[in-house]
Amino acid sequence: MSMKFSGLKEYVYHEVKKRLINNTIKPGERIWEENIAEELEVSRTPVREAINRLIAEGFVENRPRKGIFAAEISKEDLKKMLDVRIALETLSVSECCKLITEEEMSELKKIYDDYKIKLTNGEYAEASQLDSQIHRYIAGISDNKKLIAYINDIQDFFAYTRACNVKWTEEKIEKSLKDHKTLIDAICDKDQERAMNLIKEDIEAMRKLLD
Repeated sequence: MSMKFSGLKEYVYHEVKKRLINNTIKPGERIWEENIAEELEVSRTPVREAINRLIAEGFVENRPRKGIFAAEISKEDLKKMLDVRIALETLSVSECCKLITEEEMSELKKIYDDYKIKLTNGEYAEASQLDSQIHRYIAGISDNKKLIAYINDIQDFFAYTRACNVKWTEEKIEKSLKDHKTLIDAICDKDQERAMNLIKEDIEAMRKLLD
């Protein structure tokens, strides 16, 4: 068991959530508590507690008389969540522009370069994780714990649903790379207003990806 978790419950929760986010467990798929307990070599109790926590967070559904399933998030719900993302991420990039250091600029560009390689090579699951990482990294620079926590939560949700809802085309790949590049350039120029407008446009563009 990894030492970074405060206990068995936390470990099991993070392991199950990781499987949901990387789509090892896909939306709509049935979840068997006993199988997870066996795979993680733990009793059913921490698994049940992890599942209950994930139900509360909206990643898992308990369907009466049918069982426990990975949640299927509607496109309408995702579109509503985009409004929340706009509010959170405009604040995030605004703070980032004020506080970012040269070293952090280099790291942000490096994550983008990795993203570009994965997306161009058609490794969409890996690209999705790096897309989330860009946004999490920007939030991390804000030094605002609540903001970081909210952005991490919403990024987890979008990473979980992205594989099912985004159908990549050459045009969409090109646009995503361009949008991320111009956003990072604006942040590195510490151009607050431009960065805030770009993040709004970037998130709004996701509505079109969902159509």
